[in-house]
Amino acid sequence: MLQLPARYTEPLSDNFVTDGDLLIKFVEAFMCTQESGKETITLDEWQKWLLRHMLERYPDDYEEESKRGRLRYRQIVVSMGRQNGKSTLTQALSLYALLMHEVGPTVVGVASSVDQARIVYNRTLYSVNNNIWLKKRFDKATEHRGMILKDGSGSYMIKAAKETALQGIAVSFGIVDELHILPKGLYSSLTLGTSTKKDGMIVGITTAGDDTSIVLKELYANGERAIAGDTDFERFGFFCWEAPEGADLLDPDAIYAANPAVAAGRIPLDTVLSDVKSIPELEARRYRLNQFVDGNSIPNWLPDELFTAAAGEGITDKTNPLVFAVDRTQGWGYVTIAAARKLPDSTFETELVASFVNPTENLIFDELANLYTKYSPAGIALDDRQMPNVGKKLKLSGIPTYQLWTKEVSAASSFTYWAFAEGMVKHNNDPLLVAQTKNGVSKYSGETWLISRRESKGDLDALMSTIMALYVASIVDTPTLQIF
Repeated sequence: MLQLPARYTEPLSDNFVTDGDLLIKFVEAFMCTQESGKETITLDEWQKWLLRHMLERYPDDYEEESKRGRLRYRQIVVSMGRQNGKSTLTQALSLYALLMHEVGPTVVGVASSVDQARIVYNRTLYSVNNNIWLKKRFDKATEHRGMILKDGSGSYMIKAAKETALQGIAVSFGIVDELHILPKGLYSSLTLGTSTKKDGMIVGITTAGDDTSIVLKELYANGERAIAGDTDFERFGFFCWEAPEGADLLDPDAIYAANPAVAAGRIPLDTVLSDVKSIPELEARRYRLNQFVDGNSIPNWLPDELFTAAAGEGITDKTNPLVFAVDRTQGWGYVTIAAARKLPDSTFETELVASFVNPTENLIFDELANLYTKYSPAGIALDDRQMPNVGKKLKLSGIPTYQLWTKEVSAASSFTYWAFAEGMVKHNNDPLLVAQTKNGVSKYSGETWLISRRESKGDLDALMSTIMALYVASIVDTPTLQIF
């Protein structure tokens, strides 16, 4: 099924002129991906539709002589749910920009980080290095030094995520990833860089954002003006796949509306429905239904019914390897230690081990050292931002210690939600954990989220120690360890 965008800029005519037809033939004759190996790919019908519309040209008899034969769009924003094939599109457009767009191309890839921009670059590099005809066209094509055409007339480079990196560069084609978290100055610098080129173009392919997505919100507004026929935005292309406002998360039609690859059958609907059930609602709306979300904090991070359904006996066999985790409240008023273990069937058991009032760092270290001596666990986890001295002392004592930072705490939060949603956790319904689970507020930042200490409604030491214990238990091979 060909799923068209919910909102998009209409072509100048039904029978419009486009470079898309030539690019589609080129892609299916020469482009391969890491997923396809050295075999060339076949584009989805929606991808062909989109490339044709993105690369529309003014007809040779257009009323404004200065625009005749020119590419219609100078800026394009494409928005859709995650994992629909955005990388394949940007890979195809990268090859177009290098080989078919302008003589002497300067292609620049940018994102919120160099590593993110390198993802698209590396996909293009893969095509070049795995096709004999393409490889002959390039003198240098390496991961870190850019792709340079053999005659020296053009190149593809990645630039740092700061506006000064683009100053003074005349860009023929800009490829932008992660528009929803892109710094405003960076996009503005790229726009200025294309202004001197005859058909200079910027293409950004993204998912929806939140209140902090300043650049993307402005671009969405420009897209609305373009759709409405504002002549000042005639050269702004906007193609947005999104679910209707208020749509049910599990409505197949809503998922199709935001995910053209699912509608095309390349991604099974059942897979997406399963994913949606195992992630927080805000995340599902943003990344699967491609809806802008208001606010980036959500109270009650875990639905009550998921926590209640996980009530059980806690850890039923303490002779098997455990993971302990420790966390504190502000000012060291309270400290809680939790334990978790991964069972052979990949489910988890967890319970609180001990709680302390106004303890010292030495007392907590001694307690953890005693637990290690008694149980010889797979490791001890803590948030290194909260308890750096304890973590350092544990490591110096030779105790396996997992010192988590923001990225790992975010991963732990996401994993724990998923594990509860999938029915893979059993806890012993400890009153302290019951109370604190209701305190947690999830905070979104860019692509990720975590339990926010600042915005939560009360103490979190029991909750966070449980989350860290479950996460570390999921990543260490505890069943193979021996008890001494």
